[in-house]
Amino acid sequence: MRKNKFFIVLLFGIALLSACVPGDEDASNVVASLDHIEISPIDGREMVFIPAGEFVMGTDRVDEEKMHLKIGAVKPLFLDQHPERTVQLDAFYIDRYEVTNAEYKRFIDDSGYNDLPANWVDGVFPEGKENYPVTHITWDEALTYALWAGKRLPSEAQWEKAARGDKGGLYPWGNEYVKGYANVNLDGSRELAPIGSYPKDKSPYGVFDMGGNVMEWTRNWYKAYPGNTRKDNRFGEKFKALRGGAFQRAGHYFLDAYLFSFARTEADPDGYYENVGFRCVKELPEKIKKES
Repeated sequence: MRKNKFFIVLLFGIALLSACVPGDEDASNVVASLDHIEISPIDGREMVFIPAGEFVMGTDRVDEEKMHLKIGAVKPLFLDQHPERTVQLDAFYIDRYEVTNAEYKRFIDDSGYNDLPANWVDGVFPEGKENYPVTHITWDEALTYALWAGKRLPSEAQWEKAARGDKGGLYPWGNEYVKGYANVNLDGSRELAPIGSYPKDKSPYGVFDMGGNVMEWTRNWYKAYPGNTRKDNRFGEKFKALRGGAFQRAGHYFLDAYLFSFARTEADPDGYYENVGFRCVKELPEKIKKES
């Protein structure tokens, strides 16, 4: 466990409470930005507006071929994504791209937070990688950045709606998989790429890189969805849910089942991974929700 982690999270959590409840003047500014994009005032990132309403979450698909057994994987495919259901969400903003090394460095410099990504050397990210997603960070470290920026990590539902749209698309770009659209599977570069390198990997709302490049931390524990009676010893408050496809070099993530925007997997929140990053969301105050 890294030093000062919980103190810093608590400190930024207090800041978040004030940042997420704007006064009348701040509320007016948010209303004026409901034309789909706003610039986050603290970290300067582009955020995309996701309107309130229903969307389709999850799936009822089953793996009749029991592919997981053929490749030696433990977890059956699709079952942790059951059942398909309609979910109602309030409006929110989500980062257009994943947080980059340069943006994470700005957070480190501004906040004095001293837990650095595990692949940085002497406090410096790899040369030439300023516009690449920051990786090798724990869930707590991603959360701390979000709180510093006056935001949150997305819920699984928020992430999935931003990726699939209100029509429940199977992939960010539609219902047909197209080779080369995303940095994922054997069709991608099989290594990390700068954000926005795959312009076709774009959701109906204009959010990029949700189909590939890196998987992303969400704020949810990896638990069964409502209505899912499956027993799984991984469910509970042990792992955090990851969403999105990612570049891969080998392993079961090459299976087509992991390409869908409803796919989910789990990871140790204290772990560091070369293909896991994050983006943030900003939820609207009640006054703005009613006007949106």
